[in-house]
Amino acid sequence: MTRLRARSPGCRFRSSRAQLVAAVGAATMLAGCYSYRPLAPTAVPARAEIRLVFTAEGATALRDAAGFELRQLDGRVVRPLGDSAALVMPDAIVTVDGDELPWRRGELLVPWRTVDRPQQRVMDKRRTRGFVAVMGAAFTGVVYFALKSIASGSGTTLQAGAGVPE
Repeated sequence: MTRLRARSPGCRFRSSRAQLVAAVGAATMLAGCYSYRPLAPTAVPARAEIRLVFTAEGATALRDAAGFELRQLDGRVVRPLGDSAALVMPDAIVTVDGDELPWRRGELLVPWRTVDRPQQRVMDKRRTRGFVAVMGAAFTGVVYFALKSIASGSGTTLQAGAGVPE
């Protein structure tokens, strides 16, 4: 004999669904779109996130200090040194050969005369608002359909168990 017993369907599935909804919501709230804006070398603040695109002569001039001929450097200003240079902590570099490499050598002294285009990384408010609006709508849709599917289910299913004939 097989006994019929009630069992809640997919408790683990509901838990992972709730975690997914929470993760999408957190990603939406923490999201930000960034862009690079031109930067005057004389107005570089400490701790600014920057991208420096080097001149051909600058790439060659930095070869000894960097170990590579640099086309581009992404990093953070440690300390501006007046109008002539800045002490920078690179995160990543792009060589003149096009290789993208992480930087693990410490700070680098960058003379401004070697830089063709200094740029600062800033949050783009317009793009961020658009992204958050789209993600918020998607999040709302996911929550709506998740709640709708939970509400439409009866919450129990019958399964064969010991004691009731099949």
